[in-house]
Amino acid sequence: MDLNNFPPFKNHFKGEIGFFSMRPSSPIMTPKESIEGIYRKKDGEHVIETRFGDNPKVWDVPVVELLEGFEGKGVRLKVEPSPQGEALYENMDWNTVPVNEVDPRYTQCSKEGRERFLDMKFGMMVHWGIYSQLGIPESWPANATRCDPEFLDVYYTLWQVFNPTEFSGDEWADLAERAGMQFFQLTTKHHDGFCMFDTQTKTWARRRTRNMGPGVGNVEDAFIHYSIMDTPYKAYCQRHGKDPDIISEVIKAFRERGMGIGLYFSHIDWNDPNFRWDKANRSFDPSYGPETHPDQWQAFIQREKTQLVELFTKYGRIDQVFFDGTWFGLEMDAMVDIILTCRDLQPDCMFSDRGIGPYGDFTSPERWIPSSSEDDRLKHRATWQVCDPIHTSWAYLPDDAYKKKSVLLKNFVDAISKGGTYVFAIAPDHRGKFPAKTVEILEFMGDWLKKNGDAIYRSRPWKKHKEEGMDVYFTKTKDGKRVHLITFESDGGTIKVSGIKPPREGVVSCLENGKLARWTMLGDILEIEIPSEASLPLQDGLAITFSVDLQ
Repeated sequence: MDLNNFPPFKNHFKGEIGFFSMRPSSPIMTPKESIEGIYRKKDGEHVIETRFGDNPKVWDVPVVELLEGFEGKGVRLKVEPSPQGEALYENMDWNTVPVNEVDPRYTQCSKEGRERFLDMKFGMMVHWGIYSQLGIPESWPANATRCDPEFLDVYYTLWQVFNPTEFSGDEWADLAERAGMQFFQLTTKHHDGFCMFDTQTKTWARRRTRNMGPGVGNVEDAFIHYSIMDTPYKAYCQRHGKDPDIISEVIKAFRERGMGIGLYFSHIDWNDPNFRWDKANRSFDPSYGPETHPDQWQAFIQREKTQLVELFTKYGRIDQVFFDGTWFGLEMDAMVDIILTCRDLQPDCMFSDRGIGPYGDFTSPERWIPSSSEDDRLKHRATWQVCDPIHTSWAYLPDDAYKKKSVLLKNFVDAISKGGTYVFAIAPDHRGKFPAKTVEILEFMGDWLKKNGDAIYRSRPWKKHKEEGMDVYFTKTKDGKRVHLITFESDGGTIKVSGIKPPREGVVSCLENGKLARWTMLGDILEIEIPSEASLPLQDGLAITFSVDLQ
């Protein structure tokens, strides 16, 4: 291996051998074994110094032990450089934000923006990027700590083949409407650094050349925007009179239908060599930092700021931004400067708190629902939004396993009754098309919301979110004049709840059939008769709703 051909930001590999793997030469043999660490010669024995998992102890693994079990078998042996050493954030975790109070110059989202956020209960979150080309999870397969180096050249050149010619922003917005959704969130940039919008920033990326070679062939460094504008899709759009800026097209389609605008943006960039303080970056360098490479260090900060200014200025009003990822508490002053700029540009926009701590306007439970608005995991934020995929992955996987409709509906109702909002995370394939099962589930939600939406949209939490011991949930209208009972069960054709007493001439109506329902007070218990023709959803584990006058 000629290390002299490595680009400047990989020079730290010299003198180290860190990745050692064996692979049987037949696919029916045992799986490959690999180890990463520092190669040394101790007492005449060849060893790899390494750690296992989170155990801080350093182990000396004899190289000969790695060959045990392979005697008499064909093997393929590979030894290559691998950067070793502690990262700057080694003693910090993903949620580290070293501030508890905001800069006095900063203001949170306006009251108008916050109320609009709380009114929009149901949204579409979409993870879409070059990873969709392979039908693999978003970005994480290219985390340099988790994959073979050869795969990085496959992954980080996917932009050269990403060409979603069947994508239609209008189709996405139409599907969201049919699902009863009120807004969307789309990945503008995930952890892999690839931008789905027309950014003017540039970075070093990987590019396949015309020369033939193993795998994807020869790969070289290229200084490009590393965005949708570098892909074949741009040329396709130019031939067909379309806008290749994916973010622009989706915003236009949703805005034309009066729906909310949300963007996802990751603070992480595993492609940009200037971000190589992160172990997951494809060019990780343990010797890299603000003192050793000040200009390059400042470049990754400026890159994020420029990209966010672009997003906050090019596309009109943005209702919410789902920040993700972290700088592990590094450069917090620079992050504050970026957020101050973002707030000046979009005073009515709700920011999630990931990576920015108290500067966020809402927090985002991921795959879990708070037990109540007082749940300590909410980090004392009264405003929250559950993000949850309807299948196992955030990104498109062929033949992914989907959650049951009844489970998705109950989770949704549970969160709304506690005062949260909810996004269903869904994912199109590399063409920009959603799987048929995704469409089926979203249309199911839309059908339910057509009848029961009054209990969801613009609602606020009531004095209790659920009847104790029963699958009956409560919301109230924004003006406080009515409370809604969303029930997944019945008791002999009736529903009995405590704490609600309609006025003498009050009305109780069943949203399932749009008719009035009979009711009576049994002490402090409200008993509502469930119309027989409205009870069918209960038999399928679904819910029906009653609206009760409070005044």
